[in-house]
Amino acid sequence: MGRILELQNGDNFSLQYTNSIPATSIEMVNGKDIYAKLTEVIIPVVFNKPIILVNISTSVPVGKIWRYAGRIRQIFPTVFGDSFLDDKPLFLGKRNLILFSDVLSNYTLNYLPPSWFVDVSITIYQYDGTDKTTLENDMQTIKEAIGV
Repeated sequence: MGRILELQNGDNFSLQYTNSIPATSIEMVNGKDIYAKLTEVIIPVVFNKPIILVNISTSVPVGKIWRYAGRIRQIFPTVFGDSFLDDKPLFLGKRNLILFSDVLSNYTLNYLPPSWFVDVSITIYQYDGTDKTTLENDMQTIKEAIGV
């Protein structure tokens, strides 16, 4: 059962969060800066759709090739406290389209940067457009054909 999405229409995406966390130099050793490690980033936004688009960028040292950009976690509030439902890897410098599970509840996100990042920029869009399955589309076509 496939999904029918309108991903080419920019009006279907709404910017939910953007932030840049600069590098924090804690000391200099042998003429080279030592940076504080980035910690988990709690995204202070409540999402209500299962599809988001995430872009991550960072300063990549000369001569290095980095592709991995960390992980994004979907968190749901429960009677017992926050619970992780889904955890997705991210690619650096790419627009990561994330399709989370279709749980009908609001959720938040946490971003876990790789341990070697010294700075990071995060941009998250929520997909607000049409999100139907091919089964739903077929059912609607049948209903229209029989006049229901």
